[in-house]
Amino acid sequence: MTRILIVTLPERGHYHPLLGPAEELSRRGAEVVFACSHDIGDDLADVGVERFVAPPGAAPLSDELRGAELARLLADPEALRGWIRDMLAIGPARHVEPMRAIVRELRPDVVAIDAMAYEGAIAAELEGVPWVGWATSLNPAIPAWLDSELIRTLRALDPVRHALFAEFGLRARFRVSDVLSPRGTAVFATDALIAPTRAGEPVDDDVHLVGPSLGGRRSHASPDLGFADGRPLIYASFGSQAWHQPQRFERLFEAARTLDAALLVAAGDLAAEYAAQNLPAHVRCVPFAPQLEVLAHARALVTHGGANSVMEALAAGVPLLVAPLCNDQPHNRLFVERAGAGLGIDLDTCAQDALLSALRALLADGRERTAAQRIAASYAASDGARGAAELALRCCP
Repeated sequence: MTRILIVTLPERGHYHPLLGPAEELSRRGAEVVFACSHDIGDDLADVGVERFVAPPGAAPLSDELRGAELARLLADPEALRGWIRDMLAIGPARHVEPMRAIVRELRPDVVAIDAMAYEGAIAAELEGVPWVGWATSLNPAIPAWLDSELIRTLRALDPVRHALFAEFGLRARFRVSDVLSPRGTAVFATDALIAPTRAGEPVDDDVHLVGPSLGGRRSHASPDLGFADGRPLIYASFGSQAWHQPQRFERLFEAARTLDAALLVAAGDLAAEYAAQNLPAHVRCVPFAPQLEVLAHARALVTHGGANSVMEALAAGVPLLVAPLCNDQPHNRLFVERAGAGLGIDLDTCAQDALLSALRALLADGRERTAAQRIAASYAASDGARGAAELALRCCP
């Protein structure tokens, strides 16, 4: 039996897109094992993963750098650069030998890595196992001319990243935060989203736009949206980590009142505070929402621009208002804007009238909805789970 080891990072936005390819591989008779340098076994079991391994003594993902603490870090450019340095340049060095031991013990036929899990690539190379990348960002598809704070930060860290691989006698090729496999890297998008930004410049030959990855058991409950009472639904979420955005939520509450639109907010721990407030009946705050199910009913998504949220909204044909917080999110805003499938905004500094104007445009049957539905049609014709699985299987001996 073919055995595939999937190396993931510990956050939902990283492992959710990998669930679909894992399911597809299982359907084709492969034995699939997830691995992570953190102990996220319980979290993965909740989404249907049957086999998971972590290094002995691996710690669970800490809750310390979430919510308010993460918001404070994101507001401090120097602290953010330090976090990126630890995650992508320093941290992986600690995880290489434990991950190598996992590869040595399991002897998979192929290792498929989240393209930011450098330790998985190094461990596979050292053990002589072919590996492929499954990108949980759009970074492998960005054009060469693009500049951003993240790109500048990682350019400064390139000597450290290359030294990490060189320490083990290896060479690496990076695209922003992602390490690219010589055997191919799957990106969960299609040209319908990517091509307008690249303006006719094709992606690299070893980067494969495979379409969206929507499989896996991501939630257990259907959303109760009866509170909308016939109003158009705006869904707002700033991710499973950076949810502490009270100023943004207050502005959205005010906008919902003005527009008489229904608003569902995934507010993390802030949801309990908002439940005690006198919010309009057509505004609902929950800690987290089953995003795919909500998007099936939403007219617009207000988002930080995480790659997973962008992928899921466009697969549903829902236009986006993208208000980036950090890292690759400005890149995703650019892809969405240039494809015409949404608008970008600085939700922390914009005038309230600008927010209202943007939401009105997205709630209407205008060009943004038309573009989002065009991308949705492209996504419906391209099964990213199948494409990523086939990329891995092509490497089997």
